[in-house]
Amino acid sequence: MTYKQTTQVPNFVFDNFLSQLTEAELKILLVVIRQTIGWFDKATGKRKSRDRITGSQFIKKTGMSKRVITKTIQSLSVKKLIQVTDFGGKELFESLERKGKTHLFFTLHPVHLTTLTSAPNISEPVHETYHNKTNYTKLKETKLRRHYVEHISKFLPDTQTLFNQQKM
Repeated sequence: MTYKQTTQVPNFVFDNFLSQLTEAELKILLVVIRQTIGWFDKATGKRKSRDRITGSQFIKKTGMSKRVITKTIQSLSVKKLIQVTDFGGKELFESLERKGKTHLFFTLHPVHLTTLTSAPNISEPVHETYHNKTNYTKLKETKLRRHYVEHISKFLPDTQTLFNQQKM
């Protein structure tokens, strides 16, 4: 099933950081992901690598105060999950460097962006549970066969033998 109007969240967020992030950090990170790789530029055929996100946009999208947003951006920057740069691309490490700047650009930290674009096309691991679509289908087929054999066996004396031959 394909969902339209969705944003892919990179697996590293779930696999490596989800348990370590606060709610505020997760909200800010998701806004950055949405505003960058969540946008597809039809002209270039690529996703945005960075975006200018204002404090008021963060407030509107997260519902958090400006003070919490500032601290959270600093925390995500220190954890190397996001990178904040000025218009010219100079990285702004500290909140004091960002204070008063009108054009702040946010992106996922380049360490994570390189894995997004240069990762080989490898199929995702499949969870071995009955909830997996393939395993669920097999389980359903097995139950149907058993039901069929039990039902038909009333009319045919040697149905179990036929069923066993079919499996081989």
